[in-house]
Amino acid sequence: MAIENKSKNERFDVNKKFLLDFHNNVLSEKKEGKEGEKTVTMKIVSVGTASDKHYLLPSYDPETGKVIKDREELIGKYMPLIKSGKIKSYNSPEEAEIDRSIIYPQIVGTKNGN
Repeated sequence: MAIENKSKNERFDVNKKFLLDFHNNVLSEKKEGKEGEKTVTMKIVSVGTASDKHYLLPSYDPETGKVIKDREELIGKYMPLIKSGKIKSYNSPEEAEIDRSIIYPQIVGTKNGN
């Protein structure tokens, strides 16, 4: 059974473009990381700044090769892109997760969700 994107198409398209560009840049610059045997380019997480503002953000930092675990650091890193509209918000973590479950496999071709 296919999962439907029930969120706004513009938000989906904007966020998918941002994550796809991020993924492709990491690969083109050969800055992917490793988690055991798995290659990491994004490590997408949902982070909220308010009860109705949640974002899908890559927690993998290709400059350091580490995963950013601190929520404030992660939000700070992407706040300029959020403010400029290159990353759109979701109304709930569940809404963000629905898009993540669709976007991630479309970008990397797997369903394991990183």
